[in-house]
Amino acid sequence: MAVVFIDGFDKYGALNAVTGNVGTLLLEGEWTSQAAGSPTIVAGLSSTGSAMQIVYGASSAADLIKTFSSTWTRLIGGIRFNANLVGQNSGFGFASNGTSACTITINTAGTISLRTGNNGGTALSTSSSTVSANATHYLEWDITFGASSSYQVWLDGVSIFSGTGNTANGVSNVNQFQFFGQSQTIIFDDFYLFDSTGGTNNAVLNTNPRIETQFPTADSSVQFSFGAAILGSAEQTTVSTASPGANQLILRTYTPTVACVLNSVACVPNTTNGAANFKGVLYADSAGVPGSLLATGTQATGTIAGSTLTSPFSSGQTLTASTAYWLGFITDTSITFQESDTNATGRSKSNTYASGPPNPAGSTTGGQASFLIYGNLTGVAVDYYEVSVNPPPGDISYVFASSSGYEDLYSFPALSTTPLNIYTVAVKGNIKKSDTGARTVNLQCKSSGTDSAGSNSGQAPGTTYGWLESFFDTDPNTGSAWTASGLNSATSGVKIAS
Repeated sequence: MAVVFIDGFDKYGALNAVTGNVGTLLLEGEWTSQAAGSPTIVAGLSSTGSAMQIVYGASSAADLIKTFSSTWTRLIGGIRFNANLVGQNSGFGFASNGTSACTITINTAGTISLRTGNNGGTALSTSSSTVSANATHYLEWDITFGASSSYQVWLDGVSIFSGTGNTANGVSNVNQFQFFGQSQTIIFDDFYLFDSTGGTNNAVLNTNPRIETQFPTADSSVQFSFGAAILGSAEQTTVSTASPGANQLILRTYTPTVACVLNSVACVPNTTNGAANFKGVLYADSAGVPGSLLATGTQATGTIAGSTLTSPFSSGQTLTASTAYWLGFITDTSITFQESDTNATGRSKSNTYASGPPNPAGSTTGGQASFLIYGNLTGVAVDYYEVSVNPPPGDISYVFASSSGYEDLYSFPALSTTPLNIYTVAVKGNIKKSDTGARTVNLQCKSSGTDSAGSNSGQAPGTTYGWLESFFDTDPNTGSAWTASGLNSATSGVKIAS
């Protein structure tokens, strides 16, 4: 094994997603525990994807921790960062079951230190060079853990210090990586972690590397079955709520990318009211505004704050790919609903509930709240659509299989640029086991006819969704370093191993 872990922080939702939701997603297998910090997803620090921002709390703490099943006496890695240099020395470090071995801190003076223990520990070395507040840099390290062991740290490919010292703080090895800090805000991106074994990825890169995350865009060869799918998003990027008022028609527009059947409309009330009535509606689009009424849902009565409210249609409504539609609801009671974002893309109009939804919609008012409204689908003839949702929404969009040997392989977009080097390829899936008995899965990568499970085969998923991963440091077909053309033509997915 050489690659221990990589994370580009691209699969935890949209920019500025609600902190609580991001925290939940981070803990679905990729990261182990979160303390008082406030992780959010922000614009990436490199040319693609997103980044993670941590607002460290007022007390010194390990705000986000990754615990590994293995232990190491030497680790090599790198991470891109951008710090505001306010508060106390903060950064990231290495630990053994909660005991900090050593920490690399980004000091409020702009210098970088390696410290024994946590972010307040004795500095073994401190750089003479400095970084500016809110400037982006790439930091790398090669640390052997011991009472008097070697270390070296690089900033933007240049060594800023090296030496020997107490990098263990009394522990014999490490099994945790932790973001550690106090009263400082830092953005992190493009994180890699290697050990020193194997013939590849066993030394610091010093090439300003980045992680490019891609999601499936087509089926290659599929054997899994349709489970569920959605039209729209069930994610919040705001904690805002709003009330449309009583006797209102509320709508949002969505364009399905595949042919599908709409079975129901869902929203999330933020008020508990046992008497409120709700009916889902579907409208055609007419030059960018709601047009003719296509369907009215079955009445749902009563709301519970924070619980999804669903109005099914008596028969599924066939939707055409690349055609805009308007989804929404009519209601007779003024209650608050969750918003998905603050973009104010909704439309509304006054409408007497007892009269049913208007047909056609007629004049509606734009710039209304973007309520969290989405559609539940069946009739999707492809598998990639269900598994390409970011972030993964759980049981409302998935595929499944129960037979050993069944495999789904998907095609992905080409790399955005042609890199000089491709150090590794990670295949990751958000997976759970829903039947009884033992099950194992492989994360597969197929290149020119060679289908491989990579570094981690026969993984046992849990009974709740969590991320599983496998690394492919070389092209499975050639056994040599990846080329851009080889990766662009490869397919990846998941297989039921047993």
